Amino acid sequence: MSLGILALHRARKQLEAFCRQHSVPGGELGCRCEDDSLFLQYEGRAVVRVQLSEARWHIFWQGADGQWLPWPHLPVCDDIQQVIEQLEQAPLHVHWGD
Repeated sequence: MSLGILALHRARKQLEAFCRQHSVPGGELGCRCEDDSLFLQYEGRAVVRVQLSEARWHIFWQGADGQWLPWPHLPVCDDIQQVIEQLEQAPLHVHWGD
């Protein structure tokens, strides 16, 4: 198993814990893995994409037109904990309905 795949699996576990903490009755936040990306989904719709590229994490949010746009505050992070910190600071957690 490559280092990238291991990092992706570790990150998925951390993001799944984040999702459990931020899910509310009637508003499930989940995490799924696809290729080199992790997607946070709110009520089944992908709202945040975290992509591993060259040992760095790139964060995207989905605009109204469905395009993935770079995270406005810190689009590239060195580790998954920085990604989680960015998600925690999202204004009013508008991406997942908190």
